[in-house]
Amino acid sequence: MEKKLNKVVFPLFLLCWLGTLGCKPKKKEKTSENSTRKEIIIQDNQASAHLDGWVEVKNGDSTRQQYLDDEITVFESLLVDEKRIYNEFYPHIQDAFLFEDKFYLKARFPLAYSGEIEFTFPEFPDYVLTKIGEQAYQVVINNALDLNHVLFDLHYLPSETDSLVRTDYSFTYVVFEE
Repeated sequence: MEKKLNKVVFPLFLLCWLGTLGCKPKKKEKTSENSTRKEIIIQDNQASAHLDGWVEVKNGDSTRQQYLDDEITVFESLLVDEKRIYNEFYPHIQDAFLFEDKFYLKARFPLAYSGEIEFTFPEFPDYVLTKIGEQAYQVVINNALDLNHVLFDLHYLPSETDSLVRTDYSFTYVVFEE
């Protein structure tokens, strides 16, 4: 029985081994830094993904720009006839937790900007906002026992040399899904 098994198994093993020789994975080609920053723009409402995080969508005379960091939008802007209509920055929430009756949140804006971002929390007027670094903030919301989301009202105030415009916008950070 063992001799019959060897006659079948060995040729089958040899056939499988020879078949995998041509299936080696290809090595990734090295790319220069210039080629990774190459812009690709597609017309007529189709997105173009730039390798360095920028995405542009052109539709007629308007262009929507986004900057993605790990597939998360951290900046968005709309230009019509090459004039900026709005720009919005979104923070990365680095840490968020409830402790007793307070909610603590650390947020950082990963894309550099030359103006100022001001924000408030209209649903929770009892809060303390502290700048803890370059483009980073800590928020402590008091009396947060029933908190399940945080509504940020943000205001971008451009600097004198800024190409961005003043914008007021809001976004919601979900603490607990209902």
